[in-house]
Amino acid sequence: MSWWHRIRRVISGGGRESASFVAALLGVLVLAGAALGQGISRTSVAVSDGLTWLGDDQRGEVVQVNPVSGKPQTRLQISGPDSQLEIAQEDGRLIVLNRRTGEITVIDLATLLASGRRQAPPGATSKVLVSNGMVYVVDRAAGTVHTADPLTLADVGQTWEAGQPLADAVVDERGVLWLVDHGGTLRSLDWSDDEERFQERSHKQISGAGPRTVLVPHDQGVTLIGLDGGVVVRDGTGEDVSRSTDRTDALVIAAQTAPTDLVPASVPDSSAVVLVVDGQVQRVDVGTLGCPKPGRPAVFRDKVYVPCKGSGKVIVLDRGGKRGGDDVRTSGGSDPELVFDDGRLFVNVPGSSTGVLVDTDGATRSLTIRSPELPVKDPDRSPPPSVPPPPPPNPNEPVKPPRNPGNTPNGPVTTEVQPPPSSAPPSSSSGGSAPAAPAGVTVREKSRSSSALVVTVSWSAAASADPIVGYTVSGSGSFSGGSVSAQVAGTSTDLSVPCSGSSFCSGGRLDVTVRGSTASQAGAAGMAAFTVSPPATTNPPNTPPPNTPPPTTTTTTPPYTPPPTTTTTTPPPAPSLPTAGATVITSITGGRLVQSRRVNMAPPADWANHNGRCEVVNKTYGYSVGIACNATTATIDLDEGSNAIVVRAYAANGAGQVDSAQKNAIFTYDECAGKPSCIPKMAPAGAGTAPMGAGGLGLLACAFLLRIGVRKEDEK
Repeated sequence: MSWWHRIRRVISGGGRESASFVAALLGVLVLAGAALGQGISRTSVAVSDGLTWLGDDQRGEVVQVNPVSGKPQTRLQISGPDSQLEIAQEDGRLIVLNRRTGEITVIDLATLLASGRRQAPPGATSKVLVSNGMVYVVDRAAGTVHTADPLTLADVGQTWEAGQPLADAVVDERGVLWLVDHGGTLRSLDWSDDEERFQERSHKQISGAGPRTVLVPHDQGVTLIGLDGGVVVRDGTGEDVSRSTDRTDALVIAAQTAPTDLVPASVPDSSAVVLVVDGQVQRVDVGTLGCPKPGRPAVFRDKVYVPCKGSGKVIVLDRGGKRGGDDVRTSGGSDPELVFDDGRLFVNVPGSSTGVLVDTDGATRSLTIRSPELPVKDPDRSPPPSVPPPPPPNPNEPVKPPRNPGNTPNGPVTTEVQPPPSSAPPSSSSGGSAPAAPAGVTVREKSRSSSALVVTVSWSAAASADPIVGYTVSGSGSFSGGSVSAQVAGTSTDLSVPCSGSSFCSGGRLDVTVRGSTASQAGAAGMAAFTVSPPATTNPPNTPPPNTPPPTTTTTTPPYTPPPTTTTTTPPPAPSLPTAGATVITSITGGRLVQSRRVNMAPPADWANHNGRCEVVNKTYGYSVGIACNATTATIDLDEGSNAIVVRAYAANGAGQVDSAQKNAIFTYDECAGKPSCIPKMAPAGAGTAPMGAGGLGLLACAFLLRIGVRKEDEK
């Protein structure tokens, strides 16, 4: 929860305590406004970790760089070599699109583990947009937009369809989705949490817009650049304009974002950069500046930076299209690309060991991006123990031994491997023990095709003094990528192993590990090895032996002996739990500005009749509300941003739990509550755009807080 949100909660309580708190806070804000300058406008919106992620296409890695030290901090192996990585970061998550393969990966930055993946079409047709806790996966060729869960990347709600291919799609800073199709229709859409679908805000036909049209988002609204029809349109900004310009059928590469009064786009085949300055269009021949093939430009501190493909440099233009500074030289690797983060501009050169940082004053310095001494981390590794650890277990409470799962008739040929003693993770510092290794790990082939082999992994529940919150299942072998993994709540899951690019599916070995995790620790690994059988071949029909009469034999019947008496011990039944991932929540009602939401449920029979306890859980912030397992409504509190809501069922004996399918809801704090005289919390997008500087903004914020505190005291 942000400190600003905590302030609002204290203020909303009213009384002398909130007035005293506001009075104490006034001095802090005034001093901060004077000391930090324009920085207060940015920190009041979001707190930065001061680190930046850059892509290394040649190695398929993303690298976390510390701009202060100029050295890399973390390396993550996202995909194979020779990738085309595009990176977006928001709300503690890193989302990486490998444009070469179409694979999208989301990394939880708290653990540096992959929390979800999905497949999109490879090549230029796919686009991933991230804004205000929402993830949109755009397929421009199909003309569709999928809303994805920010943790798992699974589809949420209804897919939006244009009915024809899309030329471009972007999201402005207010979270409005803008799209233009091949027919020239420009639309703006809002996502509705309640209905889980997009609602159209506006649409208009732009004469001259077509398949080559691009969009540049602003704080509010977009600029449409349709050079194929010679048109430039600014819409949704409150100061809309429409201009004509020279036509070209060449590829246009626009800035990913820009202020409304300075919008650049490159035309590589024409050695030109188009600038939309204060609503007027000008064309700059950058070939004369030693940049014959300009790449995607960016605006930084009222200057336009243009990477030059094949030239090893970035040129700088001013608002008039003249040279605005010294060229930024790069070395090694491929073509330079520009990355914004924390008010800085990074010149990343994929494949190179160094990059360039452009500071706010325009000065440049070198960064180390590639460091062979820094180990590469696998985002599919087993999760580390979380902190803080649980309290020590009761020494008088006996530990239940693991169940004997027995033999599975007609099961697959697998070998369960007992882990060595060193594979068990250490006990927590408080004395709690980690879960034991799951027993009875088996692997069975489920299906196969020319592209993938799917196996089903099953196991018995791990013995643990603390409740098991889930299992991590990993498989490794000599297939493309080398490893696959899944995280589940139950005791079985499917793993899909790629067949293309190797001979693995013709007889390779798959090594599987299964670990149970409590809320604080990952347990020991249960293991199994599975040998893939070669593809089936057609055998010749069996030929029966010749009909030969059997020889005459004499059988002597022994006297009857009764069978010995045996005692069969039946293992205890598995704990009763309803189906994991079932659709229990039908909808979450209440507007985006309402903090307490109504959760509507229609539990299936096994959920409604469950003999354990149930609760509604806000997984994002850890809130929970106990309910009857057959309840149809409940109320849960949200916090700012996206909230993941599930219904959770616990086994009656406390030996396990499962979650229902997840529903997402977004809460946006309405500071003004519809009052026209209210001053909302609204920070400028760039420090240079603050209307009064940070000191003025700090005083406005102080006046706003003081006015609320006084009003609360008067009302009391």
